[in-house]
Amino acid sequence: MAAQKKRTFEQAKQQLDAIVEQLSGGSLALDDMVKLYEEGAALSGYCLELLDAYDARITTLSEGGGETLKSEGTEGGEA
Repeated sequence: MAAQKKRTFEQAKQQLDAIVEQLSGGSLALDDMVKLYEEGAALSGYCLELLDAYDARITTLSEGGGETLKSEGTEGGEA
């Protein structure tokens, strides 16, 4: 899953959509379908992890912790 960490949410979702379309076609061998299903399950989990992280960031911002996120997002601390 290390390679998935480099994907954006949009890239992972696009690949997941392509996998769903391939699986829906029904023209693949069973072994290929199982491999695609496994890849899709991993991508789905990755997308959920990203969404959870975004949700946590938004919750922190809405609770007034925006300053904490700003300082975490800058490299090297204060300028």
